Amino acid sequence: MYKQKFEYFLNAVHYCMWLFERKFGFFIGKIVDFFLAPIPKFLFTKNMKKRYYDNMRKSQPQLDDLFYGKKSGFSIGLAHHNFGAFYSIYPCIFSFVIEGLYIKFNGEMNTFVILVIFAIPVGICYIPAYKAVFSNDKYLQYFKLFEKEDEHWHKKWKRITTAFILGAIASIIFGVYLCFTILDVKVRFPWM
Repeated sequence: MYKQKFEYFLNAVHYCMWLFERKFGFFIGKIVDFFLAPIPKFLFTKNMKKRYYDNMRKSQPQLDDLFYGKKSGFSIGLAHHNFGAFYSIYPCIFSFVIEGLYIKFNGEMNTFVILVIFAIPVGICYIPAYKAVFSNDKYLQYFKLFEKEDEHWHKKWKRITTAFILGAIASIIFGVYLCFTILDVKVRFPWM
């Protein structure tokens, strides 16, 4: 039961990130089209214009799949990356605490040890997320399910995804704070 809820949650967050990347891609595409549209319109001969627009019409489905495809498109690649990055930030709290304790008791900073301190918790915690979302392309099955949901569901999960991202940012700030607290480092900001 818990595994299914965890899997559903992660796939819904990943789906909302993909929707955002698609919308952002459409927006950037319109800006690029606005600036590049005058080139064939004013600089091409009549025959070149005809060939250009015919080729664009024929290649549009391939371009859409390249940029917005679910399996291997540019937007799904960015969604994979962003999901992995934000999910991996959460275990950094443990890494910062362990790092602070290591520096406090050893008094030195060995770069290799610091990297291992960050890599092990992030790697261990990322395994369940990978199995829930990416193994056997489970996200594609969930995407089909989520596309059938109504607008209320989409708004709800957009808010949850935003909270997930803000929580990741807050957790890294909290992790740095804990590390500084363990090391008894006083940070003074100019406005304080």
